[in-house]
Amino acid sequence: MSAQFKSAPISTWEGNQSEHAILIDVRTAEEFDQGHLCDALNIDYKAEDFKEHIEKLPKSTPVYLYCRTGKRSESAATLLQELGFENITNLEGGYVAYSEDGGTPCLE
Repeated sequence: MSAQFKSAPISTWEGNQSEHAILIDVRTAEEFDQGHLCDALNIDYKAEDFKEHIEKLPKSTPVYLYCRTGKRSESAATLLQELGFENITNLEGGYVAYSEDGGTPCLE
């Protein structure tokens, strides 16, 4: 049985970046293109192939998830937990909180 996923403020990513962790932005490609956290992978939670892309990732690697406000990423975290991922953190408040806290977006 997989562990329960954690929730933490989005600022947690900035302080705990690890070369081994994976940061996933589960928003749409359009939202991602308007700005995102640096080093984030964009895997749209609402896309038909979301599960297919997620299942290619190593289940033991820490995964940090975020979206616009935290709702989609929470749903994605639940799915990853069901798929057997061992170390999942939902970044609360999402990109909105990151922007409001003065985070620097990547636009590339």
